[in-house]
Amino acid sequence: MAKRATATKTKGLLRNDAYEQILMAIILGQLPPGGRVDEKQLMRDFKLGQAAVRDALFRLSLEGLVERQARIGTRIGDLGLRELQDVFEARVLIETYAAKLAAERATPEDLATIRASYNGHEAAIAARDIRALVLMDRAFHRSLAAACKNSQIEQAATRLHNNASRFWCFGIQRTSAERHKANIQLHLKVVDAIESRDMAEIDRVLREAMGYYPDSRFVLADPAAAAMSQAAA
Repeated sequence: MAKRATATKTKGLLRNDAYEQILMAIILGQLPPGGRVDEKQLMRDFKLGQAAVRDALFRLSLEGLVERQARIGTRIGDLGLRELQDVFEARVLIETYAAKLAAERATPEDLATIRASYNGHEAAIAARDIRALVLMDRAFHRSLAAACKNSQIEQAATRLHNNASRFWCFGIQRTSAERHKANIQLHLKVVDAIESRDMAEIDRVLREAMGYYPDSRFVLADPAAAAMSQAAA
């Protein structure tokens, strides 16, 4: 009985690891938007079994990051301004609400975990370590979602952030070190607002930290978005 439980737990961990590895490859653009997915290649690249790869692709398809079509195959979801706006409109509602719930429910330990997400960010920015910055951003938003103490909202916020990370990663490679630092300071101000239970400030700062996605100001104000717009055209 114990051996069976251990084996089940191990299998679950392996499948989650497969999901995280493929998710990161999508976010970083190693598996490019619109590209075909070769399951056998993924198995070789990440040293994964077929069942783990298929389970990961299924989970990613539920998030809209992967499209699976019978008799056609699997491809990575597109990355365009329409998708960008859809993600932002949903995310700004859900993540802002999650942050306001966190203001009521988060423990001091929760807040410390959120703040610690960006430990070492200056060195990562100086080294232009994109993977490290993506992981820090993900840790921040996942721990913020967890602090709301609502599993359904946490899952929705995490799924939306996974999608948003693709756009963010596209732009981060063209962003100055000063802007990186300023954006991280904005994120940390969100924690200050949660700690002080300032709901209006949570709304204001979190929207600013997530960017100007809803309208043309994003394209006009952000060179990365302009570049993406041209690439998508």
